[in-house]
Amino acid sequence: MTHRTPAQTPPTRLLPAVLFVLSLGTGPSAWASTPQEKVFCTDAPRSQWLSEAKARDLFGASRYVLVKYKVSKGNCHEFYAVDAQGTVVEAYMHPVTGETIRSTRIPADAAPAPRTPTRP
Repeated sequence: MTHRTPAQTPPTRLLPAVLFVLSLGTGPSAWASTPQEKVFCTDAPRSQWLSEAKARDLFGASRYVLVKYKVSKGNCHEFYAVDAQGTVVEAYMHPVTGETIRSTRIPADAAPAPRTPTRP
């Protein structure tokens, strides 16, 4: 078995994971966390936050094939990423300290299949 760099990874192998990551931010409310699962990081003013570039660096975004970044409702740096093996990573980072608050990894074989629209 040869090791492939992200640039050499066949796109069809990553497609389910990429679709999964993209659906996390735009999908139906079924993907939303319950109130008990919501992650809250800080009330600190944004002038005290790490920049997005610094947060990406601390997260290690360069190790991933795809990275989606956003600021969560709980004022965290939030990352969704896919590595070369198709593993999906969801991570919340404290925007002032850079500490990882929560990180979840879903192996490629455990990611749900992409949903296809049904016709009436």
